[in-house]
Amino acid sequence: HGHISVHAEDMLVLPSDVEACLEYANVGVLGKGRHGYLHCRSGLQETLRERWLEYPTLRENFLLLTIDEASGAGLFGPDSLKMEVRPRVGDFVTVAINSSTLVSPKEKEEHAHHCQGAHGSLLPEEMDIPLIICRQRKGDSY
Repeated sequence: HGHISVHAEDMLVLPSDVEACLEYANVGVLGKGRHGYLHCRSGLQETLRERWLEYPTLRENFLLLTIDEASGAGLFGPDSLKMEVRPRVGDFVTVAINSSTLVSPKEKEEHAHHCQGAHGSLLPEEMDIPLIICRQRKGDSY
């Protein structure tokens, strides 16, 4: 798969009031932050969506989709998401629309001074996969 370069300024930490809505956030610099999975605390799904939309850094850099919306858009493949998988993916998936990546505060600090490769979202650089086909010519040995 393809990769992009994520610079320190592209690494975004969830605001504390958004994080307070979460039981768990599966985000990170190595790719998970390009398509993070958010597991909400019971009953806080709508609160999370409202708080998300309050932050330009979030709403302008990521799509926030419910798992049903993402599944309906084909992000998990052509078939419906299997019921046994559903609890693992949480309530929302975040999809980066530029080079921004959601990271933990610890990762933001650790990677503050260097670039990191990442993948997992919808930029052409991430989705375009080079394919090289080599054929052995008659008489050649490899």
